[in-house]
Amino acid sequence: MLFRLILGISITSLLLTILLIFGDSPSFRNTPVQHARVQLFTVFGKLSNFYNYIDKRTDGKFIQYFGWLVPIGYVIVLTICFQQFWVKTKPMIDIGQINMSYILLSMALTYGSTILCALSDPGTVTIKSIKSYPYLPNQLIFFRDNKCNTCQVLKPARSKHCSVCGHCYLLYDHHCVWVNNCIGWKNYKWFFLFLVANINMLVYGGILCYQALSSHLTQLTQLWRVITKTTDANKVTGIFLILCSIFSPVVVLFTGLHLRYIYLGVTTNELDKWGEVEYLVDLGLLYKVSPSIGNETFVEKARDSTGAIVYISLKDERILILEATVSGYTLTPVNSVVDDLVNDYDRGFWNNFKDRVLI
Repeated sequence: MLFRLILGISITSLLLTILLIFGDSPSFRNTPVQHARVQLFTVFGKLSNFYNYIDKRTDGKFIQYFGWLVPIGYVIVLTICFQQFWVKTKPMIDIGQINMSYILLSMALTYGSTILCALSDPGTVTIKSIKSYPYLPNQLIFFRDNKCNTCQVLKPARSKHCSVCGHCYLLYDHHCVWVNNCIGWKNYKWFFLFLVANINMLVYGGILCYQALSSHLTQLTQLWRVITKTTDANKVTGIFLILCSIFSPVVVLFTGLHLRYIYLGVTTNELDKWGEVEYLVDLGLLYKVSPSIGNETFVEKARDSTGAIVYISLKDERILILEATVSGYTLTPVNSVVDDLVNDYDRGFWNNFKDRVLI
């Protein structure tokens, strides 16, 4: 019963994870996969509204405190799995001194990276923030003099306010539920170590579990019978093998996704912003304006309340150009994000990697 429950939870978790991460890719647009993802987010939205209600009743701290259940639960599950591996699986394998040292190192690395990622400062924005990126001349995704209404500080480029943590963070990437912490300038390296440590644990653990079970096999087709019909140690080891086989590809794909973001010179947060820009380009609503208006060199084509064509600010949707004054400007449509726009934060993969991971 326990075996089937764990297997069912694992498969369900895998499917939900894949749906959330990859369900919105262009290849799934207007398909049942995307519709299922939308419904899932609708459910999450209703749960979020309930949490927000409770959060207001607890002075805005409930969600942050509630979020600690995930990393604490993760560490508890990890500890139980390590203990069961040590008691049930390890005696089934002829482990030498080198492998024993590597197992202990892998366990320590998984615990250590989790703690560092969860408890480290992501890089809180202050009046004297020591790290800031220049605002790009095009003012496309970050804008000058953008003040955070909560923190009451001017947000540097590439920063963002997290509503869960209640602070603005430098080089904001995302809020990670697995460690209940934001990932930013100061702790992205620990987040990357967290991913690598989990890949190592899952892949290496899967290999050891298969080695433990292989002594009972004469052919691979017997694996399921050995897991389900023999000893308790084989069942536990089989569960570990299934879990490692399910989650290691997910973590590898997620890590590959972040390597791609590093290659592109964007954060997860910035990728969403560039997605909004791409959406405007696809609709034919983004224009480069000359001469620039203040610091803004790009405007969005829209209509005012009377139906007249106007051009508005990307920063705050103020009307910058009226239909009557449009002749005073040169408006060039942006036809391609790749060909017509430049991400000046992209300095090549190695420099991006050093800036994010090796600082």
